[in-house]
Amino acid sequence: MGSRYTISTKLTLACLSAIFAVQVYWAVTRPIGAGEAYLYDRFVRPTTRQVLASELLDRDVLYSLLEKRSVGLFHVSPFSVRLPSLLFGIFYLCSSWYLCSRWRLTRRFPVAVVVMGAIPLGWGWFAHADGTGVALALCTGAICFAVERKHLNWIGLCLGLSISANVAFAIPAMVLALLILAVQRRWSEWCNQVVIPGAVVVLMVLVLPLSHAHSAAEDLPELTQPQAAHLKSALAALRASAGWNHVGIAAVPVTEPVANFYRAQHRATNWLHVGTDVASEHLDYYLVSAADEGRVAGRHLIVIYRDADFLVLRRPVAPM
Repeated sequence: MGSRYTISTKLTLACLSAIFAVQVYWAVTRPIGAGEAYLYDRFVRPTTRQVLASELLDRDVLYSLLEKRSVGLFHVSPFSVRLPSLLFGIFYLCSSWYLCSRWRLTRRFPVAVVVMGAIPLGWGWFAHADGTGVALALCTGAICFAVERKHLNWIGLCLGLSISANVAFAIPAMVLALLILAVQRRWSEWCNQVVIPGAVVVLMVLVLPLSHAHSAAEDLPELTQPQAAHLKSALAALRASAGWNHVGIAAVPVTEPVANFYRAQHRATNWLHVGTDVASEHLDYYLVSAADEGRVAGRHLIVIYRDADFLVLRRPVAPM
C-alpha cells in the first residue's frame, strides 16, 4: 500500500510539473496581448506618482504593483510581466495538493490534484499578465486556511488580496467568506479575524488608486494568439524599416499599448512618439488594423507590411 501511494505521488508530481512547464513555456513564447500591454503601459511603466494622478481605473492594482517590481528586476519582456502570475501558479498548485490530501482521496488523489491543477491551464491564467491567476490562487489559499481551522486572519488577508489583485473577484471572495462562515459558525471570530483583516487590506491597496479614478478603463478587444503574433511581426517590420532614425508613429487604440510595450522592451528610444493620432499627416509610420485601413486611405503611404489583421505604412521621404 505504501509503495503504491509513493508511485501515485510521483506520478502526480510529474503531472503537476508538466502542467507548470506548459505555463512557463507559454509565458516565454506567447506574444504580448493587448490587455497585458495596456496594464504595463498605463499602470506599470509610469512612476507611482503618475499612476496615482491618473484618472483611469486599474482593475488589477496588486498585480500592477508586483509587475512593476518584476520589470524593475528583470527589464521589460513578456516573461518578466508574467512572472508574478507564474509564481502564484506555484502557490495554487501547492494549495491544490494540500486540499486534496486533507480530503483523504487516497485512490483518487492523483486525479483530483491533476484536475485542479489543469483547470487554469485551458485559459492560461498563470501565463497571462493580469490579476486573474493571482486572485484564484489567493482564494484557493483562503480555502486551505479554512480547512485547517487555524489562522483565521490569513483567510481574510487572502480574500482581501484576491480582490486587490482583480476587482472582478469581489463577489466570489465575499461568497467564499460567507460559505466559510456557514460551515464553521464561529460568528465573533469570523468578524474579528476574517472580515476586518480583509477589509483593511482592500482599503489599503484599492482605496487610494481607485479614489483618483474618474474614467473607466479602456475596453480594448483582446487579441487572439494569431493576431498577437501578426502584430509582433508588424512591429518587427517597423523596427527594421525605421532603423535608428528618429520617427513618430501613429497607432489605433488596440495597437498603441502593444507598440509602447515593445518600444520599452527593445529600448527603441528613437521612437519619439507613439500615439493614437492617426489623422495626423506629419508622422513617419502608421500602425493600424485591417479594419482601420480606410482611415489612412488616400495619403499615398507606402505599405511595408500587410497581413490579414494589421498594416504598417510609411510616409514617403521627401526628395532632397
